[in-house]
Amino acid sequence: MLSIIICSISPERLQNIKQNIEDTIGVDYELIAIDNRVNNWPIARVYNEGARQARYPYLFFVHEDVIFHNSGWGKAIEEKLDEPDCGVIGFAGSKVMTDCYSGWGQYNYHWHSAYYFFANDGVTVDLEAYNVKLKEPYDPVVVVDGFAFFVRRDVWAQCPFDEALLTGFHCYDIDFSLQVGQKYRNYVCGLDIKIEHLSAGNFSSSWVLDTIRLYDNKWKQMLPLKTDDVRMSSKAYRKNKEELCYRFLFKALRTDVPRKLKKQLLNSFWQRPFTWRHFTHCLSCTLKYLRS
Repeated sequence: MLSIIICSISPERLQNIKQNIEDTIGVDYELIAIDNRVNNWPIARVYNEGARQARYPYLFFVHEDVIFHNSGWGKAIEEKLDEPDCGVIGFAGSKVMTDCYSGWGQYNYHWHSAYYFFANDGVTVDLEAYNVKLKEPYDPVVVVDGFAFFVRRDVWAQCPFDEALLTGFHCYDIDFSLQVGQKYRNYVCGLDIKIEHLSAGNFSSSWVLDTIRLYDNKWKQMLPLKTDDVRMSSKAYRKNKEELCYRFLFKALRTDVPRKLKKQLLNSFWQRPFTWRHFTHCLSCTLKYLRS
């Protein structure tokens, strides 16, 4: 029995996902859609409010731009959630979170876990499939992508979304899965559940600011984190961290965040341990900064 919680801003998309869920879920459910066009609440508040209204023991937080392409997915998910140590189940995530500014997606694809279709401008592009095996249908991860994820209601009650810190529409998925992961095991679902996400996401100035806030104010002292099945040398970790730092900075320089913050990020990046790769990254970002 699933309580499905949606932060809605599009009546048309909401109607589409309502019908899609009705046609495919295969178990009893309720749908709690919170119209956020007027209130414009942070998504952390919307999801907490939806969870408080829920009547069923399993929660499903999902964007309204999602499509299920096969039937009966609800029962399999409920069976996994029944395991006492099960935390969050998503369809994309990472086995590692480094101790630097970044999103859930980490540079090293050996750290990724995913099984979903994604679309761009309404056209299905590709199947993302990393590290999931049908013989072992749930792959352990540290964090999940927030476009669709499940959790028991009692687990949410122990680790509600952080409304005080997260006042926008980003990073709620990273923070929530990191919180839950302190006590439970998070997973990416590798069952033959064909789910499609119709948005590729974006890296706006608000995403940059929320990422910095989350890292500096909450998780800086706790990272890095990884799942037990990840093996990596210190050299490999440094290499991937360098690339992540560069990618975050380059994305930040392309937004309209204050120029003062861009300069601070650039200066901090220059102070990292030097390698030839780092030197080329620094030059690339400096040129980008001077043009911004």
